[in-house]
Amino acid sequence: MAKIKHFFSQFGLTVLLVILCVYLVLQLTLGIGEVAEVEYATYVTVRDTVQLEAYLFRDETPLSSGYQGIDCFLVEDGERVAKGTQVALTFSEASDAGVQDRITRINRMIRILELSNLSQGVQTTDLTILDKNIQKLTVELLRDVADGDLAAALRGEETLWVEMNRRQALLEEGIDYSSQITLLKQERADLEATLTGKSTATYAPSAGYYYQAVDGYENVFTMEALQELTVDSFDTMLASAADEEILSRSCGKMVHSAQWYVAVALDKRSASAYTAGKTYEIVFPFSTGMRLTMVLDKKAVQTNRDHVILVFRSNQLPEGFDFTRRQTVQLVEATYSGIRVSTDALRMEDGVLGCYVLDGNKVIFKKADILYREEEFAVCRVPYNSVKDNRDDKAYISAEYVSLYDAVVISASELYEGMVLQ
Repeated sequence: MAKIKHFFSQFGLTVLLVILCVYLVLQLTLGIGEVAEVEYATYVTVRDTVQLEAYLFRDETPLSSGYQGIDCFLVEDGERVAKGTQVALTFSEASDAGVQDRITRINRMIRILELSNLSQGVQTTDLTILDKNIQKLTVELLRDVADGDLAAALRGEETLWVEMNRRQALLEEGIDYSSQITLLKQERADLEATLTGKSTATYAPSAGYYYQAVDGYENVFTMEALQELTVDSFDTMLASAADEEILSRSCGKMVHSAQWYVAVALDKRSASAYTAGKTYEIVFPFSTGMRLTMVLDKKAVQTNRDHVILVFRSNQLPEGFDFTRRQTVQLVEATYSGIRVSTDALRMEDGVLGCYVLDGNKVIFKKADILYREEEFAVCRVPYNSVKDNRDDKAYISAEYVSLYDAVVISASELYEGMVLQ
């Protein structure tokens, strides 16, 4: 409850302003007996994007289990592992695979309980701090679930359990998880004794990031192919079929570097606006609309082809990111920030574009310096504050140009400068 009060004390005013500015219709009776609809001008950021099919390149190696069977993964998807780490077991019998899954869950429970003991590297025994940590972790867990990032949710759940167990140990003196750990270890030993079928273990051949899924294109979209990329070779890659051997006999793959690449095809005229070495923003709908700033690494151009291949580079590995080989992305061509005004409110007066706003009960006309326009709204430039010599002073209220939170009249006829509302 304390955290909730603190949250509202920090953001309450902002929330109220947002609610007010969503779309408030004022029923104002004009002198001519007409009803005017009014909305408050808000500050927005709009991204002008082009939607493209993208293909991902990573320095990756599929891991072969040696034969077909049931895979049991021993590390989390995307987890960084050291050379020689056992990452998977492949069983010939489905029953053995089920037993191994239970063993893996027991190992996780043992790890949580071992970390929960107050003697095991506990950072704090302050109950207030623990409560804050628990509340923060709960919010993060709910956010991950809402975003569909179940891998991140599972990792967060483990940390949350540890904090909750430590809190219980503080409240109830004498709690020790050692007996529960002993019972779990015994259960694990009993289960391991029942594993009778054939199995093989897979180990990380080098340090890197382990991923459980393969798509059969690990030997097509390679770093070597990327280095020698041409428009023709890229088209050949797209026409390639998935490697069935990888799909049937691999139990995951190792990604050897945090650096990865996105390749897209764009017509030559549009591609000419992009410069190698500069940064650009890309939106990834497969990853809940995540936006990443990436460097344009190279441009593949051929005189006999009408499109160009743009290759963007990043060394970010966002938690829960979807590395599906082929996916739709949105390349941000331009970003516009300013005052949002409905297009229904815009009108020409004496050759000047602007809109009518309310100043108390009086109607006045303000200019609109449009940066970007769509069918339903326009983004207008923030008025220049000459006193502070500041173009980005969003709170500045101009007498000449439409400003933040102005009450903009969006539907009414026969308006004129100085009209007084009754």
